[in-house]
Amino acid sequence: MQSNFLKNRILCVSTILFGLFSYGIAWAEDVKPAPQTNTAASTDATEKYKSPMIEKGLDPDFTKHMFVEPDLAGKVNKSSQLWINDILRIGLYLRPRQESRYNMDFDNSNKGYVDRTLQTTSLYFIVDPSPYVSAKVTVQDARVWGGESPASSGDVRAMFFNNTPTISNAGQATTTVPNTTNVREAFLMLKKLPGDVKIQLGRQIWAYGDQRMIGGGNWTINGLSYDGARIMFERPDYKIHVFAARPFWTQSGTNGVVSGNDPKTNTNTKGTDTTLFGTYNSVKILDEVVLDLYSINIVRKWTPNTYNATTGLPNISADDPLALNRSRQNEELYTAGFRLTNRTANNFLAKGRSWDWTLESAWQGGYTGRRLNEKFLGQTVDTPYQSWKTEREKYVGQFHIAQTGYTFFEKLRVGAQILYASGDKNRSDGSTSTFQTLVNPRFGVIPYFNGVAGISENIDMKNLVSKSVSVEYKTSSWGTFQIAYFQNDKAERQDAWYAISGAANSPVGIGTTNSSPISTAKGSTENYSDNPYSQPYSLGKRIYNEVDLTWMGVINDNVSIWAGVGYLHAGDSVSNYRNSPLLYDSASNSYQINPNVLLGKSKVARDAHMAYLQVNAAF
Repeated sequence: MQSNFLKNRILCVSTILFGLFSYGIAWAEDVKPAPQTNTAASTDATEKYKSPMIEKGLDPDFTKHMFVEPDLAGKVNKSSQLWINDILRIGLYLRPRQESRYNMDFDNSNKGYVDRTLQTTSLYFIVDPSPYVSAKVTVQDARVWGGESPASSGDVRAMFFNNTPTISNAGQATTTVPNTTNVREAFLMLKKLPGDVKIQLGRQIWAYGDQRMIGGGNWTINGLSYDGARIMFERPDYKIHVFAARPFWTQSGTNGVVSGNDPKTNTNTKGTDTTLFGTYNSVKILDEVVLDLYSINIVRKWTPNTYNATTGLPNISADDPLALNRSRQNEELYTAGFRLTNRTANNFLAKGRSWDWTLESAWQGGYTGRRLNEKFLGQTVDTPYQSWKTEREKYVGQFHIAQTGYTFFEKLRVGAQILYASGDKNRSDGSTSTFQTLVNPRFGVIPYFNGVAGISENIDMKNLVSKSVSVEYKTSSWGTFQIAYFQNDKAERQDAWYAISGAANSPVGIGTTNSSPISTAKGSTENYSDNPYSQPYSLGKRIYNEVDLTWMGVINDNVSIWAGVGYLHAGDSVSNYRNSPLLYDSASNSYQINPNVLLGKSKVARDAHMAYLQVNAAF
């Protein structure tokens, strides 16, 4: 276990060193004294500067807030209609989406029907006044229709007023915050620095590879943004990027400007000072293959302990009762991996090729920040205040994917994929082998739409073996049709089925209310400590199967329409749990009757479905 961690950490460090070393060599080769220029001539050249993006199309770094198909993106990015004075580009992106979801928890007592319309609206400004600097600001509004706050009670017009304040009652513990318009991007791009380096500073969107590890999440209504910086060195045959961001920071600003993720002012925030940092490097091999090497890491400080005024001992933390000096611990998650593909034309196949393939693997190391009791002869030995010996819990997850497809007549693609994200047989020991998903979209990306685990977004890439096949046909006039089939199984039967958020759909035993046992569980079979005597059901492997039918059609140079339907069928890991008449009560170390099942309230409902209709408008 320790050796695996050391290997992962060595791979992580070596990847970063590789990027910095390569950059140093390239800088040394490229740095030359700048030729002397006439001041008047330079001023005249600056005045006549015309952004090269007018002719070449928008640079990919300036289009990462949109999620549109390649045909539409090509037309919008090369449009010159919205350029002003050859240096200012104004753009607009609108995406209303109607979606319906039914029974995604496979629960007979609560089918969980969802019917809603979402809308994402973005207004962006790109300024490119010289070869040395550019900037972009994207203002985005994300809302559910009907999501504004009322102007006043009893007013029949209340739900139609715009930007009205939130109404909260005296003594109200929480307040519903209205949908807000915010800044999704606000970055400065410094270009042509020594060594032809670029630096991007500010609020920005990062997207690498197939975005299985880090991406923009544009399928979601909000999308992801990163407050940080990137250093980029790029050549036709290789790219070296180093980046860092701060999603959580306890040091808020002055004059009333505070961070929404500051745990000092927002008690609902569970994170503390956190840094996301890493490197992503790509190199072309003989113009046939692209090799990506990356290291993406997250380091988080724990909140300092609070102490009991009487005993002087640290208060017990519910999630970490053994962390007697928690303030000295960090959570350290290191993820290092590679991606190998023959999609060499900006993640597309080079012209004339028909067979595409991609391999990607990642390994994780580090510490969760928690301390656990070590065991002697299989038993825990405790003193009145702490275990006789504790150990730091380690990350040891891994991820592998193989994807391939063949395109016939440049219209019909037949593809297959297998994805493996490790699980954990025993989550009470000294290691966490469940793969920890990072800030990736959890959804397919263009050009291989719906390539993760189905359009239902009902599962995360943790403790998962997902096998899929797909057929896609691109017509000349009627858009692109795709049908895909997914079989989603557990990598380890003892581990949980994880929701798209990354949280476990975990059975948590039973609780008591008014002396009567009630079920507080949801999801599927699992066994936290790999103890066969603590489960009344047979552990299942199959989570669910999913069949999706999607369509994407470009209507004109600015608008496309997408539609999709998906059908899900629950497997034995869900049905075995939901249909079990008994549950294990950890408090009494005994089995209790599950009254909800006996009353027919919590039995499995195997069938679920979802559908969506989406309009994309980009200008």
